Amino acid sequence: MRAFAPLLRDGGRLVIVASTLGTLHYLAPVLHDRFDGLTSLDEVDAQVAAWRDAVKDGSARAGAWPGFVNIPSKIAQVAAVRALAGQRRAEDARRGILLASVCPGMINTPTSALWWDVSGAATPAQAAVPLLDLALGPVDPAHYGQLVRYGMVLPWRPF
Repeated sequence: MRAFAPLLRDGGRLVIVASTLGTLHYLAPVLHDRFDGLTSLDEVDAQVAAWRDAVKDGSARAGAWPGFVNIPSKIAQVAAVRALAGQRRAEDARRGILLASVCPGMINTPTSALWWDVSGAATPAQAAVPLLDLALGPVDPAHYGQLVRYGMVLPWRPF
């Protein structure tokens, strides 16, 4: 994001593929303040480093951190989009730029099938359609800085 955001041209799109696991709903409330309201990528990096250190020293298991690595990592992705969007919003709006994270939903791939029943999930081609719509379609200002799934903004906070 640090490298690509400055290169965006007028009308450009920077879309980060995340997950519904990237919302605070999946994180223990005692940890929400670690990611909610961050205003810079450096602040996001610091929280990810704190989580990494807690995993390394074993304190994450004894604390409120989830055991599934995708939850904190996806929350960090979405928090990073939100922080960068907060810095760039006015200028990006003027230039017609979209910065958002997107959730493709469960996808039926061999890797996903190792962990979950994906028999009813979208194929990669089907999952690509709403992502391409977001990346190539008209900018919806409501999507700016948000996590979007199937064209709808997912709530960041559970309440």
